[in-house]
Amino acid sequence: MLADLPPAYAATRESLRALACFALSPARKARTGRIGLRAHGGGIATPPFDDGTRIAVRGVDLEAPTGEVVRVTTVAAAARFLGIEPSSDPGVGHDLPPFEPDADLQIDAEASLALGSWYRFAQQALDRLGETLAAGTELSEAQLWPEHFDLAAVVAMPVSSEQVNVGFSPGDSFHAEPYVYVGPHDLAGLDRSDPYWNAPFGAVLRYGELRQAAEAQAEALRFIAQGLARLGSA
Repeated sequence: MLADLPPAYAATRESLRALACFALSPARKARTGRIGLRAHGGGIATPPFDDGTRIAVRGVDLEAPTGEVVRVTTVAAAARFLGIEPSSDPGVGHDLPPFEPDADLQIDAEASLALGSWYRFAQQALDRLGETLAAGTELSEAQLWPEHFDLAAVVAMPVSSEQVNVGFSPGDSFHAEPYVYVGPHDLAGLDRSDPYWNAPFGAVLRYGELRQAAEAQAEALRFIAQGLARLGSA
């Protein structure tokens, strides 16, 4: 069952987003040329590097590939701990949070763990989605993108050749609380008279609606399946 979000959730989410954009993803990019993150261990992390190590954040702690752990304080301190210099242009997208490298990051341990729980819920749902898709329908690997901070994958449908973003946002300027979304790459053909398409970028199922469901993960998958069916996927 999905829990109540702590009062410090929104501030913590935005601080962790800044950390991801200006420290975690740039540190991964410096080593591999890639920026995607993952849900991991009740928090977020890079995928494992070639030696099996990774960079991870859980609660208020930041772990380096060496295994050394420090408490998160500022973007500048985190970046330097990871061996990079913080930059206002980290190469991870353009819709970035404010670059304030020396500002104290407002990370509440309980709220950070709540965010990690949301990403764990999202990853489990996407894993289950892959098991239910029709033959020939492809699901990309789920990525936690630093710029928008959502955990998402792309569904490629064989008949219509439609590509659809399927993701789990932790909340943003569109909606403060987490939500599930279905976002077709081609929005032009959507039947906007259909109440399912309730967002400018497609359709959303909000956290509050998920909490009311008897089984939240099944409700998320039902919502996604409805969208894919409307777009031509069995």
